[in-house]
Amino acid sequence: MTKHTLMSLLAAGLVASSPAWAQSGTTDVKANGTTCFNGYGYTLKGGDYRYTEHHEVKRSGGQITTWDVTYVGAGGKTVATKHMDFSASQTIPTYTMKLAKSGYEEGITHSGPGNNGWSMFRQDSASAKKQTKAFDIDQPMAADSGFNQLVQEHFDALQSGKTLPFKFAAAGRQSVIDLKASKVGSTTFEDKPAVQFKAELDMFLVNMFVSSLDLTYDAKTQKLLEYRGIGNIQNDQGEVYPVRVSYYSQMPDVAKQDGAPAASCGAASSS
Repeated sequence: MTKHTLMSLLAAGLVASSPAWAQSGTTDVKANGTTCFNGYGYTLKGGDYRYTEHHEVKRSGGQITTWDVTYVGAGGKTVATKHMDFSASQTIPTYTMKLAKSGYEEGITHSGPGNNGWSMFRQDSASAKKQTKAFDIDQPMAADSGFNQLVQEHFDALQSGKTLPFKFAAAGRQSVIDLKASKVGSTTFEDKPAVQFKAELDMFLVNMFVSSLDLTYDAKTQKLLEYRGIGNIQNDQGEVYPVRVSYYSQMPDVAKQDGAPAASCGAASSS
């Protein structure tokens, strides 16, 4: 498997969700109600600002119920949206993601009950035929932003140096892939202690040829602070590209000047 193949796989599945794994490390999480925050996306090479993710996460009794993400690009224009529902599973949400320019859609549905009736779909444009594939639940397993919950469930084990093999339902690739997460070191983020994890394909020798996804978490609160890897927003050529998404406590000037929404709830509704 080549590096390009992995990038395409993750862009169409794991990382079509990836930056949305985040729960801002500088935002107080509401056990009941809505928590809102932003992530700021930059090109991994060159560090040029590209878009802002606006997250609105609803919880009841400490459990996520729904999670909405609005991706806002140049001039404050909405370039993509995603709605997730965690009522069936905290690690495998049902969801629909839509890209405004291309008409691309992907997601996961669940007709129940329990572990029955799970299916993933992908549609390359509004006029294209929708592709669907049923899949089975095989724990530990995650999909889209449910990966964040999976990491938090195993945070202590990862911190201690253990490797977490898991399944990932990648709707964009119409497949379930084998991944593994592990700790790679410690760092700081906004002058606070942080821990670094990576996620990569769980295949013999594959890591000699492909890049991993690099994740920085708050060591105390277990919240995702930064993500580095392939992104989910397309460039002018319709291709995804490597990004750094940082969940800063304050909006960077470059994002403010480019029309990014505030981190407050409802701020992206008019984008």
